[in-house]
Amino acid sequence: MRIEKSFRLDQDIILRFLDALGGGSAAISSSKRARPGFFIIAHSFIQEFVEENFFEKEELLIKALEDNGFPPDDGPVGSMRAEQGRSRDAAAHMLSASKGWQGGDEEARVEVGWAASEYTSVMRQHLNRLKNQIFPLLDQNISPEDEHKISEGLNTIAFENSLKGDADKFVKLIESLEDELGDWK
Repeated sequence: MRIEKSFRLDQDIILRFLDALGGGSAAISSSKRARPGFFIIAHSFIQEFVEENFFEKEELLIKALEDNGFPPDDGPVGSMRAEQGRSRDAAAHMLSASKGWQGGDEEARVEVGWAASEYTSVMRQHLNRLKNQIFPLLDQNISPEDEHKISEGLNTIAFENSLKGDADKFVKLIESLEDELGDWK
């Protein structure tokens, strides 16, 4: 299925980000060098890449399943939406706690670790559901015309996002997080 292939690069980028964020979450309790700025920068990746790009693309898949009779608030579609909501909540909590920690609230440090861990856990579950449940359901339930419409929508989103800036900036952002994480050891 062409749709699955068009998501593969985004999924790989997100998994690399989750590895870095998970490492940051683990380092909070073991390294005095951990800094809140790492998590604030991580939130910018979440906002710009996951929320404004990846979830927007997923919305096309969710809509196609709904158009083919899947209930919007139950089953696989409901689970996808619930995971998106949980990831947004965890990301917002992480940002808020990071700003508190940056402002001198040392207790917020623990909250940052929890929220980052929650985010990575929810997103890994979400990506697994996409790969093991949503893509097979699309393959079984949508017509070639629907697949073509989704592909056109994905191309439009990719084009619009390319107008916002360099696509490699997200990989560079992850690399900077990985470098900072290496400095904490």
